[in-house]
Amino acid sequence: MRRTAIKGLALVAAVGLSLAACSSSKGSNSSDKSSGSGKVRTLVVEDKPVASFTDDFNPFDGNSFLSQENARSLFYEPLYQFNTLNSAQAPIPWLASNYTWSNGNKTLTFTLKPGVKWSDGQAFTSDDVAFTFTMLKNYKAANTDSTPIPDSVATPDPNTVVLNYSSSQAANFQGIANQIIVPKHKWSAITNPDKAVVTGADSVGTGPYLLDKFTPQNITLKANTGFRDGAPAVKKISFPAYADNNAATLALANGDIDLTGNDINDVLNTFVAKSKDNHLFQTTAPYFPASNTVALLMNEKSPSAPALADVAVRKAISAAMDRTSMATQCETNYELPATSSGGLTLPIDQKSLAPAQTNDLKPGPDPDAVSSLLTADGYAKNSAGKWAKNGATIKFTIIDPNSFTDYWCDAEALVKQLNGVGFDIKDNGAFDYNSWNTAVTTGSYDATLHWGQGTTPFQRLQFILDSTLASPAGQNSAGDFGHYQSSAADAAVAAYEGATSPADQTTALNTLQGVFSSDVPAVPVLYGAAWYEFSTANFTGWPTSDNPYINPSPRSQDYEYLILKLTPKP
Repeated sequence: MRRTAIKGLALVAAVGLSLAACSSSKGSNSSDKSSGSGKVRTLVVEDKPVASFTDDFNPFDGNSFLSQENARSLFYEPLYQFNTLNSAQAPIPWLASNYTWSNGNKTLTFTLKPGVKWSDGQAFTSDDVAFTFTMLKNYKAANTDSTPIPDSVATPDPNTVVLNYSSSQAANFQGIANQIIVPKHKWSAITNPDKAVVTGADSVGTGPYLLDKFTPQNITLKANTGFRDGAPAVKKISFPAYADNNAATLALANGDIDLTGNDINDVLNTFVAKSKDNHLFQTTAPYFPASNTVALLMNEKSPSAPALADVAVRKAISAAMDRTSMATQCETNYELPATSSGGLTLPIDQKSLAPAQTNDLKPGPDPDAVSSLLTADGYAKNSAGKWAKNGATIKFTIIDPNSFTDYWCDAEALVKQLNGVGFDIKDNGAFDYNSWNTAVTTGSYDATLHWGQGTTPFQRLQFILDSTLASPAGQNSAGDFGHYQSSAADAAVAAYEGATSPADQTTALNTLQGVFSSDVPAVPVLYGAAWYEFSTANFTGWPTSDNPYINPSPRSQDYEYLILKLTPKP
């Protein structure tokens, strides 16, 4: 899932663009367009600061509107949905009604729901599912969710699709079944699916919404009257563009937004106290459940930062961090300091935490450990007080858009912390989301603060450690943005995927945590919150800690499930 693109807000009076161009305050939020059934209320959703939108609805392009705003499943849907707040809850049938494993969990058969149609009226069939997985196999860069790709796909009939793998994939069922599906009759003519521009008007999906109107400052969606379960109760959705997090926060405080996932400074006074309709997931601190591990990703292949390929340097970076001060000063203590070097997210992954990586990260800096690590590695302080070896200092740049105000705060804090003990680094915030995301996914960066991805302990580690997810420099990678390569990590990934018992899974997961700890391909910094704020002024049915029917933090599949549960107020 996306992390700081969700968040990082400090309330200020200055606004980077006209809010009137985004949503005309409360009047826009509760549209007075009338029909025989009364008012049509528009659900206003803000997901990340984007100065303006482009008319691109390609779900496989990380810079498209659908990806930026976590709106993919409003158009293109998965086979199953999952409530990641409750690992004991069974998968939720969506485009598929049933699934079975066979052949030692190497063969996965889906039975599709009958009668499902694409928004242009054509029937949804097993050929569409087969085409989607085959396309992802042929165009690796389009596999932005790191979906396990089958070796072959069979379609015995229009409602049955069979995925054949060379190894057991039961551990990856969520990643497979949560893959969104696109129509063969439209996408078979598209080359380079990760880069193609698909306009909203040309988008054909099975989802509950269609494009209504597009402008660079506001995109509105309308209900798909041909949706299989009937037109959704929420008839219209508005996505306004905000130049930065501060502008979005001001709009949220003014009551212009119904649903968002933002880190808001002093959230009780800035948001909750502004209206009886303003709510959070839970009423007690920290108000948001943890959902990912925020880490400093380091590009080991960066030509401008060769020191990052040195494991001793990466360990020293971790030792120099003051995680507590970043949690307090930049994250308002809504996100807690990371305590494990193994990369899992706590407390939600507590049952999977390896004993050796329990509480092994210090909350504050350890200058003595920095000195010990670098001295043993052949570094010495030069006349300027910088650690150097063969005349070269430990030099690199941390990039994060300065519109992500909390991440930018973290980056600036890291520069001070690391340079204070002899590193030679700087930060660069002159990026919008698209340029930053492109730099990170194509390997054109040194280091960056980034939210964790994946919804299971294994997926969280796989995102960092699995070298098969990385593409050559200049091409989009599905994961392993640090271009880390380890035969031990790859073997443990394969062992977990092929595990036939819980004990084997635990062994593989413990190995992955050990590799993460010893090699430090990324540095755990904080436990990222599932940011979520909502207003009951216009809609009811929201997930809360008392009714956690879905993870409300911004993610495409979760947002579709959530929005379909909402009911407009009379």
